[in-house]
Amino acid sequence: MVQKMWLPLALTLLAGACLVPAQAADKLSTVTPVADLVTEAETKIKDIEALLADNDSYTKAKKKGVPQAAGTLAMLAQGIAQHDEDSAWKKSAADIRDGALAIIKAGSLDDAKKGLDAVKAAAGGKAGGAKVEHAWDKLIDMDSLMAEVSKRNGNLRKAFRKAPEDHAAASRDASVLAVLALVIEADTHEVKDKADIEKWKKYSKDLQVSMTKIAAALKDKKDADGKALFLESAKSCNSCHTDIRDK
Repeated sequence: MVQKMWLPLALTLLAGACLVPAQAADKLSTVTPVADLVTEAETKIKDIEALLADNDSYTKAKKKGVPQAAGTLAMLAQGIAQHDEDSAWKKSAADIRDGALAIIKAGSLDDAKKGLDAVKAAAGGKAGGAKVEHAWDKLIDMDSLMAEVSKRNGNLRKAFRKAPEDHAAASRDASVLAVLALVIEADTHEVKDKADIEKWKKYSKDLQVSMTKIAAALKDKKDADGKALFLESAKSCNSCHTDIRDK
C-alpha cells in the first residue's frame, strides 16, 4: 500500500520540479532586479510588433524570429510573475506569458496578432487570471533560447571591447542571460547521457551566477571586473559544449 501511494506522489513531485528554477529558493532578486525584466519585456513587445507588422514580415520570421522574441518574452514574464520584488506588471505577468506562448503557437498572422493584443492588454494592467505556476522548460525552445544567448553574448562582447555607451543596457543583457540560465537548467532534454544532468545543472548555475555578477559590475561601471567575469563565463560555456553537447 505504501509503495502504491508513493509512486503517484513521486511523479507529482518530479513534475512540479520544473515549475520553478532551482534558484527560486534563493529568491529571484538574487538573480536579477525585476525592473530589468520589465524593461527588457517592453523591448520584446516592440520587437514582436515589428515582426507582426504585415504578413510578409510575419511569414519570414514565423519559424525563427517570432519563436525567439515571443519565447524570450514568455521567459521574462515568468520571471516577473515569480519575482519576490514588487512590480506594476506582476499581477498580469502570467497573462503576458500566456499571450506570448499563444503567439508562438499561432498558425496565422491574425492568430498571432490576437496573442499580441492579449500581451499588450496584460502589459497595460489587465489581468485575466492566468496561473503563475508554469514549467520553466516549456517557455522557449532550445534553438530559440540559444539564439537569444548568442545575441546577448555578442552584445556583451562588443561592450567589453570598449566602454559601452549605455552601461544600463549592457547590464540588462547580462540580467537576461542570468534568467535564461534558469531555463537552461530546467530544460535537460538535450542531455544525451542522463549521468551528465548534474554537470548540466552546475554549468547552468555557473552561468547564472557569472551573469548576475556581470550585470552588477556593468551597472556600477566596473568594466574591468565585468570583462574578467565574462571571459571566465565563456570558458564555462565552452567546457559545457565539450563536456556535454559535443560528447
